[in-house]
Amino acid sequence: CQQRLEVPASHCFAELSTQDATAAASATANKGLHMQKVGSGLVRAALAELVALPCLFTLRPWPDAGREAPRIKWTKVRTASGQRQDLPILVAKDNVVRVAKGWQGRVSLPAYPRHRANATLLLGPLRASDSGLYRCQVVRGIEDEQDLVPLEVTGVVFHYRAAQDRYALTFAEAQEACRLSSATIAAPRHLQAAFEDGFDNCDAGWLSDRTVRYPITQSRPGCYGDRSSLPGVRSYGRRDPRELYDVYCFARELGGEVFYVGPARRLTLAGARAQCRRQGAALASVGQLHLAWHEGLDQCDPGWLADGSVRYPIQTPRRRCGGPTPGVRTVYRFANQEPLILAEKQESQATRSPAPGGFVLASRPPPGG
Repeated sequence: CQQRLEVPASHCFAELSTQDATAAASATANKGLHMQKVGSGLVRAALAELVALPCLFTLRPWPDAGREAPRIKWTKVRTASGQRQDLPILVAKDNVVRVAKGWQGRVSLPAYPRHRANATLLLGPLRASDSGLYRCQVVRGIEDEQDLVPLEVTGVVFHYRAAQDRYALTFAEAQEACRLSSATIAAPRHLQAAFEDGFDNCDAGWLSDRTVRYPITQSRPGCYGDRSSLPGVRSYGRRDPRELYDVYCFARELGGEVFYVGPARRLTLAGARAQCRRQGAALASVGQLHLAWHEGLDQCDPGWLADGSVRYPIQTPRRRCGGPTPGVRTVYRFANQEPLILAEKQESQATRSPAPGGFVLASRPPPGG
């Protein structure tokens, strides 16, 4: 929340005299450095894409500045959650650009130095953690101008396993599974961006180029793949489309709201669907739940999804909520995770429920959508 500046009642404001106002206007007009506030609006881009964060300014000849070139500095000042940061990204002066460690290979000033008044930052491939607030600062002599640019990175990568078994999807079936999950099959660049933000999963899955890969941040037996003990995205290479694996999907934008409905009682899949219809909604897909989790949804109560699976989103890990890391949890029928709780099996046993808390996940379009 923003702090409010309280003005004591004993203080008052006086109008500027005509002379003072004229002097102030003259000083502004005579400034040699002026920032063009083109970056005032939110910039949105999808995971693994390139994005341009605008920073434009004008330079007038100014006696005190001589031939001094402006100094350009980009900094990330806030995370997506609003937490304050002060992460230097790059500094440019005298045709030399110095990029901070951690940003090397991911940022550039494409117009600099040919167009010195254009300090637009090119960033990418984007990671989810790139969301936040960025500051462009330009200094020449004693003059200092800056602008703030908010960035939102959309989209999430998730692993999908067929309900009946692990490694049960052909390439065509993998594409269809992602489509039914409100997503598309992920591209290698999506999986790489997710890995760079810490995504770790020891399950081989199809990608859009018909390769089979999986991301490992913590190497362990059984997950070495083609990279031995090194972290990285493992690859089986390009495979026969009839072979069977899991799949990695990419969901771009939610396009609605995910929420919980239903009375505090156990529900079958049919009962869950009926509850959603009474709310003017439909059961959420796996992709919609992952997007809602990405946007902050946290609920330690499993619920039905449209594919008949049972899952729940956790932002803050805690006891009896599925492990020490954030993520979307899946409820399995057996401890070895094979297979998922199936809608067909539960429908034949209506007295048993996979949703202990009685909550159901649903999605509905935004108002007017």
